[in-house]
Amino acid sequence: MYMHLQTGRGVAAWVSGALCALSVACGGTVDTPPDPSSPPGASSGGASSGGAGASSSGGASSSGGTSSGGSSGAVETGPFVEIWMRGSKTPVSHADGFSGQTPLGETVAVKKLELLRSEGDPAPLLVFDLGGAPAEADLTSGVAAQLAKVPARSLTRGTYRWARVALSYVRYSVAATMHSGVMAPVPGQYDNVQALSDGAPIDGVARKKGFYRYSFVVGGVTYGTLEGADAPVPAVATSGGIRMDASGPETFYVFPVTLIVDPDVKRDVRVDFDANVFESFRWADAPTAGYAAGVFDTTPSTFETVMAFGASAFDLRVTP
Repeated sequence: MYMHLQTGRGVAAWVSGALCALSVACGGTVDTPPDPSSPPGASSGGASSGGAGASSSGGASSSGGTSSGGSSGAVETGPFVEIWMRGSKTPVSHADGFSGQTPLGETVAVKKLELLRSEGDPAPLLVFDLGGAPAEADLTSGVAAQLAKVPARSLTRGTYRWARVALSYVRYSVAATMHSGVMAPVPGQYDNVQALSDGAPIDGVARKKGFYRYSFVVGGVTYGTLEGADAPVPAVATSGGIRMDASGPETFYVFPVTLIVDPDVKRDVRVDFDANVFESFRWADAPTAGYAAGVFDTTPSTFETVMAFGASAFDLRVTP
């Protein structure tokens, strides 16, 4: 339940400072004054598993999805490989010692999928590249989104042990409590968007990697919004078998799989990536008077450090 606010004006002034505090939540410490040029970042994650397939697709509801493939612009004919992504909130264990919460909402925009025969494969198989038109997947609704549909014959035969998923941008909302020392602590939420790769199409504008916009919201009312560049990545880049590679102009999730690709299949194949977001927003609780364990606490000048954000685990399934 949200607290009754004494005056909108007082909260708005307070929030402007608290937004500055959030801007360094990924990179600083609870005792470090904020740098208003940096908001919380995006993701790191969990475990993964894989499989192999050579048959037909299965049914599920979908959203987003733009067809592409490893081939050119000729008329495409089947059999096809469909790539889908779905989020789940099934409880998984976290052994990192940090606090965590399941995001109130999280949507990722996927632009590219590569498969590698080994972790250091110098010539990965490009399964699809959606460029400036990434496919969105809502990871908190439980609804599957089709990312791409490619001709099986456009792929290269082999057994692949690693996957690299390039993300264009992420939108997410997390609960937080702000403390001013004057007013009683006020619970609310941050609604954020961040460009993870160059050219991210956010609200009709192509943004460079590192762009961010975030707002503090109380009871459905937005009290402040800030934009900036050079948003940091989380403090922990690897967790539970998933690594976030943000070293170049694109940000990738890199995780192990076992996937046998056969370009000569006779029927359509459906590949599902399941991303678990249970308590995937993780932070280090600060030993500050008035703060509560398991609550993401901020003030106009301090914050609790965000350690990871994104998926708790990845799983890969192939449907015959």
